[in-house]
Amino acid sequence: LTFYRFEAADESIYIRMKVPELKNTGNSELEERINREVRLRVDEKMEEAKGRAKEFFEAYLATGGVKDEYIPMDFNIDYRINCQNDKYVSFTVSKVETQASFYEECDYYNIDMETGKDLTLRDMLGEDYIERCNEAVREGIAANEKKNPDEQYFHDEMGFQSIDPDQDFYINEAGNVVVVFPKYALAPGYMGSQEFEVLPQQ
Repeated sequence: LTFYRFEAADESIYIRMKVPELKNTGNSELEERINREVRLRVDEKMEEAKGRAKEFFEAYLATGGVKDEYIPMDFNIDYRINCQNDKYVSFTVSKVETQASFYEECDYYNIDMETGKDLTLRDMLGEDYIERCNEAVREGIAANEKKNPDEQYFHDEMGFQSIDPDQDFYINEAGNVVVVFPKYALAPGYMGSQEFEVLPQQ
């Protein structure tokens, strides 16, 4: 993975982007597909943010705000490499939008380098992937609460029930699945997003 950098600004928004690109894999078709998909998704998010920023700026002026005192929206795209070897490439593209509040959204890419296929939880864990993930999440919640008694997850009807069939995940450096839940999905917002590693079966 390499990346390209882009920055732009106007009176309503400050944009910083560092976007990953797949290169030198020996599979140009795969590289073109993944890079196109990532760029389209990033461009879509950027255009949405620019539209919101313009609306906020115009509303600020319409209510008597002073143009020179306006603090533009900060829009940042970055990425993290989770696993990169001859077998898998797994990376996360994050979007952070900051103005009156902070909002983060992530997209996860998990690629089989031998076949060029986008990997699913079923591919990684087998037919019983839902049960295996659910067990890992329940054990992780229990261990985290025992380790940090002040940090309590939601329980009962509001608590964890099961992963979704298309649950977000990435592959870590050990080659293991890590299922991811966004902020507020399993716990109060101050606890942030939650991740649980699914270890290989013994």
